[in-house]
This record gives sequence, C-alpha cells and structure tokens, in this order.
Amino acid sequence: MPLQFYFTKHALIEMDNDSIGLEDVKQVALNGEVIKVYPDDKKGLSQLMFGMAGASPVHVVCSHHGETIHIITAYKPNPELWEADFKTRKTRKS
Repeated sequence: MPLQFYFTKHALIEMDNDSIGLEDVKQVALNGEVIKVYPDDKKGLSQLMFGMAGASPVHVVCSHHGETIHIITAYKPNPELWEADFKTRKTRKS
C-alpha cells in the first residue's frame, strides 16, 4: 500500500500563506532532516523537519501513523527566530 498524506486544515492555511506546494511538503516530510522531536505532542510522536523547497527553507511538523503521514503544519521559518542554517532557534536576549 502506498504512503498516504493527511494535511490538517492548519497546515493547508499556513502552506497557502507561505506559498509552499503540496509536493514540496511531502518531500520534506519524507527526506528532510529531523531537527526536533516532540514525544508528548497531543497528536502523538511528531517531529520538526527541515528541508528546501527550491531556494526557500521549509519547516514541516509531521507525525507518522502506519502508512499515513500527518502534516500538522508547514511554514517558511522566520530568519528573526532562526539562525542562518534554519535548523537552530535563536536564543532570546533578556
């Protein structure tokens, strides 16, 4: 059985806001780099993935449920919040 993708309404809204395509999100979910794991997420074990959509960095939060990958959200990371590698969150200055 081929892998299935389920996109939350929130993910679709964020993707539309940031002009990120479905195929780009699928590729990041399948081949991106895991930069954070959320073991206690209410939707089950999920992870923040990093990948590129063309020349743009993309973050995808997803969870795997058997043959289905749930896309919780996807967005272009804000350079004010992330280091230049877009994998490391900037530390807050007090």
